[in-house]
Amino acid sequence: MNNDITRKFCSSYYHKASVRLAIRGNKLFFLRKSKLLRGRNLVGVSSDGYGKQTVLKQDSDGGYDLSILPHTNQVLSLCRHIPGTDNYSSYIRIPISVNVRNAIFHNTPAYIYNINKLKRIAKDEASLQYWVKATNYFQSDEEVIKNTAAKIAKKCPEDNYLRVLAVYKFVARYLFYDYDELQAKERQDDSSLAVIKRRHTTCRGYVSLCVSLLRALNIPAQQLACYLAKPGQMIDIENVKPKTNHVVVAAFADNRWLLLDPTRDSHNKYENGEFYRSNEQSSLANFDMTEQLFSFTHWLPL
Repeated sequence: MNNDITRKFCSSYYHKASVRLAIRGNKLFFLRKSKLLRGRNLVGVSSDGYGKQTVLKQDSDGGYDLSILPHTNQVLSLCRHIPGTDNYSSYIRIPISVNVRNAIFHNTPAYIYNINKLKRIAKDEASLQYWVKATNYFQSDEEVIKNTAAKIAKKCPEDNYLRVLAVYKFVARYLFYDYDELQAKERQDDSSLAVIKRRHTTCRGYVSLCVSLLRALNIPAQQLACYLAKPGQMIDIENVKPKTNHVVVAAFADNRWLLLDPTRDSHNKYENGEFYRSNEQSSLANFDMTEQLFSFTHWLPL
């Protein structure tokens, strides 16, 4: 494993959402905090996701002492403190390994798998033209999809990267995660036309709408099937060969494929037939993720 990624971490290529960290010995330092994390504390959570939370407070040298955590694999939750309470809202989770002398970022073998898979996604002109076509599922040629995409694009410059960002924000705020469908285990129509009208869906609907809106703007986009680890856990492909259980978006801008998971940045929910809109500010933690962050929780099978 590349030594650089065991000592340094970057969450996103989008600088406003990016968290940059470095480990020196047993100290963790922020090189950059996303806007939503500035002035917030860091919470260390055990790797099973159910351990005791330990608030790591900043030392006089600006670092956070990781040696106070158990000497084992840990999951650090970078959190926003909820004012007036002892509660923290998780932004992203980062696996680390701690021992007596030092700590490192615990990058799983999924990182290599994902890098190899992403390298295989074609970027030639013929392939990119294919990924802007409308289909019976990604209905980018339907009037409601085209009109919505045009409204989104009207508010931002003629820059495909910023348009991808605008579409991502829209989808995360507009849709509601359907816990009724998840519990019933009965798949509804999650094509983009059905989803934009119904507004409640699971990950498939978030992705189908996002892909369709991007294609309506002539931005190449596609759905990628993957395995998503359970909350608080990380990918373990050494011991488990899981089936895919999640989908994400790959969008082409700035001459590269961007990794997007709008489902995980949407805090709205639909449950017991009711819509519940979240008051949380959108985090963008899963927009244009680096392969390093993505590989902590997602695995793209070859």
